Amino acid sequence: MITLNSFFRLGILLFLILSGCAGGKDLTVVRAEAYLAYNNKDYNIAADKFAVLVENAPEDVEFWFRLANSYARSQNPQLAISAYQNALLRDPRHTKSWYNMGLIQTQVALKTFVDMQTYTEKTNPLGKQGGNMREGLFLLLERKDERTEKK
Repeated sequence: MITLNSFFRLGILLFLILSGCAGGKDLTVVRAEAYLAYNNKDYNIAADKFAVLVENAPEDVEFWFRLANSYARSQNPQLAISAYQNALLRDPRHTKSWYNMGLIQTQVALKTFVDMQTYTEKTNPLGKQGGNMREGLFLLLERKDERTEKK
């Protein structure tokens, strides 16, 4: 079913295509290149292409979501979080963005506590609490991976 929102997005996209955006490159070509790179797991190129798409069609939640995933898979967690937030600004019910953003934030938190253990004294009470957080987050993410593998 075509909603008013999807009709509006289609109209904007068509306008941008006809007006020659993306440096003179047809946005349908950029879109095809973005999804091809994404499907081929070339996430740096996919991120570049989806960045062009969100610049030219900023209301498209799917483009923001794919941009975020591309950043996440190319080891750019802060950019991924920002792109997920942009997707959620446009559609706060986009469950996949919430979930993926939560995973990335948890991974960033785990890295913080791993790094903390490298630079702090083991006898420091906060260092011990940080170690407990690290272990808890590691177990949480490990369980997530086990559930994903079973599917």
